[in-house]
Amino acid sequence: MSAEALKRAIDLIKAGKKVEARIILEPIIVAEPQNIQAWVWEIETRDNDAEKIKLMEACLLHNPDASVIKKALAALKTQQEFPVTTVETQKPEKPVSIRINPFTEMTEYMDEPAGSSLLKTCQYCGELVEETAKVCQACGRDLGVAEPAGDEAVDEEVVKEIEDEVVVEKPNKKKWYRRSWIKILTFFLLMPVWCVIELSDPDARSGFKVISGVLLVFFITLLSLFLYWFFTTNSSRANLYNWYHLLSGQASSSVPGEYVQVQGTIYNPGNSPFSLVELQAKVYDENGNLLGNTTQYLDSAVLIPGTPTYFKMDVTSLLSPFQSGMTKQQVLFYDDFSGKANGWLENSGTEGETTYSEGQYRVTVSSANFDLWSNPQKNFTDSRVEVDTVRQGGPEGNRFGVQCRYTDANNYYFAVISSDGYYGIGKVVDGEQTFLPKNGMLVTDTIFAGSAVNHIRFDCVGSRLTLYINGDYVDAVDDSDLKAGDVGMLAGTFEEKGTQILFDNFVVFQP
Repeated sequence: MSAEALKRAIDLIKAGKKVEARIILEPIIVAEPQNIQAWVWEIETRDNDAEKIKLMEACLLHNPDASVIKKALAALKTQQEFPVTTVETQKPEKPVSIRINPFTEMTEYMDEPAGSSLLKTCQYCGELVEETAKVCQACGRDLGVAEPAGDEAVDEEVVKEIEDEVVVEKPNKKKWYRRSWIKILTFFLLMPVWCVIELSDPDARSGFKVISGVLLVFFITLLSLFLYWFFTTNSSRANLYNWYHLLSGQASSSVPGEYVQVQGTIYNPGNSPFSLVELQAKVYDENGNLLGNTTQYLDSAVLIPGTPTYFKMDVTSLLSPFQSGMTKQQVLFYDDFSGKANGWLENSGTEGETTYSEGQYRVTVSSANFDLWSNPQKNFTDSRVEVDTVRQGGPEGNRFGVQCRYTDANNYYFAVISSDGYYGIGKVVDGEQTFLPKNGMLVTDTIFAGSAVNHIRFDCVGSRLTLYINGDYVDAVDDSDLKAGDVGMLAGTFEEKGTQILFDNFVVFQP
């Protein structure tokens, strides 16, 4: 009930009807003398400073811990004891109204720690603010030194005192040797030294000698394991060379996404039977030191008599101490588009064009929101499809990539990227296109912008569809609607037409 009455009183005060509000507030204070908010609004109804002081003192009798009332009372008494005087002609002093902000949240009425700052009045609106505040919360004005209005002047001594009280504390920057990681690193590096000194001291306690001996064995073991890893991963010269490039910020290649590989073709004349072909690649440094080697085996079933078989061996891992492994995957199909023997479609129409172009395969899409693709008429169940792509023309808001398990124009899986940094994995089933998952193309930072080469890899193994871009894993989804089919290359447009993509080094591996 008191809350509703207090609300009515507040509305009356806001409307300027202080006398009517006082009639409502006084019974509330009598019934609930601990209601600080009622006291605050009762004080707000008084225009005379003496009456305000009496009400504040009465409030403190019932609420001796009300810090806000204490501060307001002290500020009001200070204002009366030390009135502000002007240097020039004296004008009738205008009574300064000391007001308690009735909109203050009740959390401010809680006890404050000793030594908290006093309140002061805003010279513009008369509201109480913290003594250290620089902006009034009520009127929003700057609480710096007020500019003299008209012919009034500000006492220079008062201004000087205010400026002396304002102390700007600059953050104390921590010295570099006081940082925690420096201390930890120093402790770790100096620990073996302490162990050696402690063991060599004949007067050292036996307990400290045991501890230092255990720690020294631990550090020696740790160092031995590191050196073993460092010198056995590859040759020491290769490790040091790569570490130097890593620490100096240099790259092993000036072209983004470039990798070192050995590639070529194997021709089987079919004269003699065999089971396997072993391919071995060795990498040497400039001084003839062996950095490493890798081996790849090709089954005789892959090497069709009378047909050149493409192989590719990635030896980038041999140049880095942080990578390892060998490439041992069978090539099921390869085309560098130097000839037209693999059945890629050449066609031209109003929607676009697919054709061979100077050792590459070019797809041009001349219609908006349209896809064009081509297939070599093969059939694979599980496959790993890779291709090099370049945007030759058209908008960056495009899409291009590869297909797998293509049965017809209405059923296939696809993985596409765009020149403006998006990728998508999806399917077309019964003529309906769907992205997997159903949230469209997503952003990735693995795509090279402009006319740079982007290497796309799409693995279709079982129900798992995995996309790699420029050698980096991007995303994977699961779907089991399509089981087997052809592979292919695809390019398309959105709202803007004119997409033109070049494809090269199309290869299908056995996953």
